[in-house]
Amino acid sequence: MDPGLLRGNLALALFILLMALLILPFQDPSSGAFVITVLAVVVALLFIGAVALVARWSTPRVPKREDDGTR
Repeated sequence: MDPGLLRGNLALALFILLMALLILPFQDPSSGAFVITVLAVVVALLFIGAVALVARWSTPRVPKREDDGTR
C-alpha cells in the first residue's frame, strides 16, 4: 500500500483521537456527548490499530541471512 496514504490515515486517526481526548474531561459524564466522545476514542484507537496492521502486512519481508558456517 502507498506509504503516503498510510501516513495520511494515521494522521487522521491521531487527530480524531487527540481531539476526542482533549474534550473528554470537559464533558458531563451523564450526557450523550460523553458517550459519543468515548466512542470516538474507541473508533480512533481501532483505526490506528488497523492502519498499523495494514502497514505491517504491506511491507516487504527482510530475507533471512543464510548461515554458511564461515565467519
